[in-house]
Amino acid sequence: MYETIPDFPDIPGLRHLISTREGGVSDGAFASLNLGYHVHDDPERVTENRRRLGRAAGYDPTTLVAAQQVHGTALAWVGTADRGRGAFGLDDAVPDTDGLLVSEPGVPVAMQVADCAPVLIVDPVRRVLAAVHAGWRGALAGIASAAVREMTDRAHSDPAHLLIGIGPTLCPACLEVGADVAEAVEDAFGPAVLQRGGEKPHLDIRAMIAADLACVGIDGRQIIVHRACPRCHTARYFSHRGQQGQAGRFALIAWWNEA
Repeated sequence: MYETIPDFPDIPGLRHLISTREGGVSDGAFASLNLGYHVHDDPERVTENRRRLGRAAGYDPTTLVAAQQVHGTALAWVGTADRGRGAFGLDDAVPDTDGLLVSEPGVPVAMQVADCAPVLIVDPVRRVLAAVHAGWRGALAGIASAAVREMTDRAHSDPAHLLIGIGPTLCPACLEVGADVAEAVEDAFGPAVLQRGGEKPHLDIRAMIAADLACVGIDGRQIIVHRACPRCHTARYFSHRGQQGQAGRFALIAWWNEA
């Protein structure tokens, strides 16, 4: 039903999870733990899936905060007053947002994915976390570094104290793009984030995120990477590309404990 980012440090008070496809009630392309309301699954089944995950993971599913993700770079701070926004529907989710930041305990925040990278950014000193959705568009636009800047500006985080976890995302072999995208990415981050030689170029989205984070003082040793690729492992994770555009969503969910 869920896992964590392997080798992510044990930080007092911090909880996080990466959901999988297992343990839910959806069927077909959404089997079985689909968490997305926007993919034409039965909403009642999605609600039950979210309830099951929350109960199993140890957070109150009615307090979940989710966003209407748009592959952009907008960020939003949320707290106890926002509990329940997007928990059991899309209409009341935080609009047009691809990164949620929280410092208050008991406020689980979610980012849904099905190939894009879910990114967890944690300041264990200031007790602030960010959950970020970074597809190649968001990574190219710098959403990860924007979250770090937001944490440094608003919470006075020291970039040297931050720990970053990158969840399951497409491996370079599975992320084929057109020449125009490759050119834009190379202009932004250099050739190291691309693999050429085949019919089309391929992107390394993890390397893109690391390069973006380096611009705000994040050392590569602060980044912990989950190496699984959803398209390579569609039995465990939903994959938009691997399922020809008909897929559910898994999620990164993170929160600070009340205690």
